[in-house]
Amino acid sequence: MMAGVSGPRSSGSRVLPRDVAELKALAERQPALAPAATLQVDLIEVIRRVQGRLTTPGIETTPDALRGRVISGQPLLDFNQIAFDWNDVRLLIRQVTDVLRRHEVIDAPTSSALHTIGRSPALPDVMRDWFDQRPLPEVEMLGDVLAWSARPYLQRIAEVLQQRVSLDDWAQRTCPVCAAEPEFSVITLSGERQLVCGRCHVRWPFNPIACPYCGNDDRRTIKSMATPDGWYRVMICAPCGRYIKALDGRKSNRPLLPYADVIATLPLDAAVMGSEK
Repeated sequence: MMAGVSGPRSSGSRVLPRDVAELKALAERQPALAPAATLQVDLIEVIRRVQGRLTTPGIETTPDALRGRVISGQPLLDFNQIAFDWNDVRLLIRQVTDVLRRHEVIDAPTSSALHTIGRSPALPDVMRDWFDQRPLPEVEMLGDVLAWSARPYLQRIAEVLQQRVSLDDWAQRTCPVCAAEPEFSVITLSGERQLVCGRCHVRWPFNPIACPYCGNDDRRTIKSMATPDGWYRVMICAPCGRYIKALDGRKSNRPLLPYADVIATLPLDAAVMGSEK
């Protein structure tokens, strides 16, 4: 297991103005996506307030030890190393829940249940179960609320870890930092693929023709679709029934914006769902 995280050092915040600008522009260009884009902007604004107060965690583990973990397929981050400020986490849970309620994503009883978990002394244990991908209390949207509330901390320590070790030798289907599944992907100018973690947004290289969920690499059982402009693609795996979207860097005129692109590609999700009927 990795050594712990040492005391904090002062750092600037990680802000997301480009994601916000793109989401606002998207809402104007595509009115059908405006509700989802506006919701996403409101959620981003909530976590940006905490990001502005975060300090840089010091990593005691040596670069050689970190590299050893990458090569052996062991994720770099343990829950105990995440420097959560539990007062801020509770505030985030309350604010994220309120955003979801305001946008009518959840109903009043669900909102109340989420607030109760946020106030509970057992919250650190619930967050640990979420991080370790164990079963959670059966409350609608709980996993999503915890993900948004943990993201500032996960992203900050992920940034530090990536400055200490290369992830090029990581060959697993899950994130090299937090062990979560990929949520998105990027096709590079050279045609290679990078997976993007759904929790901390770390990227890592992966076989461009293999399913990142089951490992299937039989081209005959993998279907691909693209948007008319070619910016986005989706790979659908027949054996496991799952799919992953991608920004095609060979066609797009900007880099990946994780918060914006997941909303911009909602029509692709709809297309995949329609093709399965």
